[in-house]
Order: sequence, then structure tokens, then C-alpha cells
Amino acid sequence: MGMEHKAYLFDTNGFMKELSETIITSGTTNNIKLLKEFIFNHLGIVRSVYTGELLDKEWEQELENGEVQELADFAMTCYYSPDEEQGLSYLWDALIEALIKLPTKFDPNYYILGRPLESEMFILDPGGMGLGFVYAEDVPSMYNELLELKRNLISNGLPSNDLVYHASFSELIEAYDELVILYKDATEAKRGLLMTF
Repeated sequence: MGMEHKAYLFDTNGFMKELSETIITSGTTNNIKLLKEFIFNHLGIVRSVYTGELLDKEWEQELENGEVQELADFAMTCYYSPDEEQGLSYLWDALIEALIKLPTKFDPNYYILGRPLESEMFILDPGGMGLGFVYAEDVPSMYNELLELKRNLISNGLPSNDLVYHASFSELIEAYDELVILYKDATEAKRGLLMTF
């Protein structure tokens, strides 16, 4: 079985303004001090990535290794609700394959996987399976485009023997509808998206 896609509405604007540079600096220098300070300063907002509970002053007991990736994972919970997951489950790769065949404005991978936060020396990937962001400023146009492209997808269809990643056409349309709902929710909430596995 493949990897299970997970998606969350995410405050990319706040994240980019308040935390992204701290993560890059911490990751590049392998120094956890700034991330620990961020978490201490946001107790009552930041949550455990393991339980979803708000952290208290004993929060360090929850850490498995206390390294940059894990601390960044905790700190990012200030910008989304870990218990409100809206991912595409196991059909994400079939959706990418379908989007590749459509005239998308952005790289087809961006719609499903987002873009990584990285520098020359560091890439944010707490789970080690991939993590990316779709930025709030892109979401409304991507949502409108996905609505338009669905007509294109339906009218073109897929040949009955062209089962993309073993997905039937009806499964593909159902997954596409889930993707549209995800972008609709993000548009209405004026949020970006966090994509991971």
C-alpha cells in the first residue's frame, strides 16, 4: 500500500511571517534554542503533534528526540488544527497523474504536494516522507481553476483501459471532488494548505 496523503488548512501568511525563518535558521545551524523559545512563548496555542492536546510547561516530556524537525513540527501547530485533517488518502498520486494531462496554471505537483520549505542546507520534513505548503495567495485562483478543469477532465475522460495508478475513472472523479472541496474550504477560510504524509 502507498503513502496516505494528509492535508490541513494552514495559516501560511502567519507562518511565513513568524516562524519559517526560525525553522530555516535552526535547521541550517542545527540549533534548537530558537524553536524552543518559540514554543515556550506560544504555550496555550501550540499543540502536541502526538496527542493534539495543548502543551503546558511540562511539554518537553512529550518529545521523542527533541531535534529540529520534531520541534518545528510542534511549533507549526500554531498555524493549523492537527485534528482537522482533509487529505486525499491513497489516490493522491492518481490525481497528480490526471492533473499532468490537464492545462494547469501551476506545476501539477503543487496542487497535491505543495512546495517544501527549504534552504541549501536544510529541508523541513518532520515525518521524513515529504511536507509542503500551498500558499494562501495562490489558493483562490487554484480553486477556480480546479472547478474549470473538472469539466475538461470529465469531457476528456480516461480510456477504460487507462486506470491511472489502479484508480477507476469514478474513483478519480471522487478524489478530484475531495480536492476541490479542500481548496474551497481553504479559499473561504483565507488559508493556505499544509500537505504531508
